[in-house]
Amino acid sequence: MLRGELGRADRLRIMLQAATIQTRALPSQLARVPKSGPATPALIDPPDSTLTGEALEHAREVLSPGVLAHSLRCWQWAMRFRAVDGLEPDPEALFVACVLHDTALGAPADAHAGCFALLGADEARRFVVARGAPSVTSETVATAIARHMDPRTPTGHGPEAALLHDAAHLDVAGYRVRDLPPDVLRSVIAALPRDGLGAEFGELARHESRVRPRSTVAVLWRSGMRIPLRLNPLDRLGVD
Repeated sequence: MLRGELGRADRLRIMLQAATIQTRALPSQLARVPKSGPATPALIDPPDSTLTGEALEHAREVLSPGVLAHSLRCWQWAMRFRAVDGLEPDPEALFVACVLHDTALGAPADAHAGCFALLGADEARRFVVARGAPSVTSETVATAIARHMDPRTPTGHGPEAALLHDAAHLDVAGYRVRDLPPDVLRSVIAALPRDGLGAEFGELARHESRVRPRSTVAVLWRSGMRIPLRLNPLDRLGVD
């Protein structure tokens, strides 16, 4: 079995978890969202380091504009959730994980891994190690990327993993949208527009379900991922 391929019991478990989470999130996804008001310039700059600069440059080279903007919004959401949840991540590792977490999304079938998140985690680990960062940083980055598609927040895998997970799920599906102030949501989207992310991510998830049919994202796609993609309240958020 390839790394990241799920057995039948795990696929069923993820399907049930996804159904529960989607049901609980539905009121927030259907809720009225503010359509006016000033967007406050509140973007948070990444840590100033060689590693973060090279990670961002690499992301610009390999990601589409839409997925790059998604990755940069994840950094913004993660840092806001950091304050809400009282977590203390390594900002450098968190930024690198955010900008590199989808670099393997949409990749061809691989002979060694059955999950794009694990492929991306391995690639990110090698990227960080090659730049001389401490091993704890490379493992922190890899763990966060490997866990970001979990249906539930991976609270037992470090603050970076928990924050990236919730940031990515907010940006893709609108989960936890009520935990952040509307002016913050508007300011981030004004600076980093969504530009059809839901449709693009849906196509990528469909591809993943074909080439890695026993991966977490494939199970989530078959469990109705297209519904939260279409209902994401961030796509109904008015930005002046």
